[in-house]
Amino acid sequence: MKLKSYEALAVALALAILFANQGFRRLVLNALELRRLKREHASLKTEGVEMRKQLERLRKSDFAVESAARRDLGFVKPGEIEYRFPPPRNPASKTR
Repeated sequence: MKLKSYEALAVALALAILFANQGFRRLVLNALELRRLKREHASLKTEGVEMRKQLERLRKSDFAVESAARRDLGFVKPGEIEYRFPPPRNPASKTR
């Protein structure tokens, strides 16, 4: 029983020393930040690949440019009339 008490005390003391140490705390925080930045980097790489694909489509196709201009910028051709319809209501919200 006495040995287990010493082991528990040693573990508690070791943890207290580690977490009271500014350098160790900074190391843990830096490791967490590194993990977050790696996830963000992977996400940005994927986004860059998608943007390069979109750029290639826009370079190759006038239709793609026209579609993007209509969708993203609201462009219409001269003489065209744009009709806008409200989005459909949720059928569950209708009362009878």
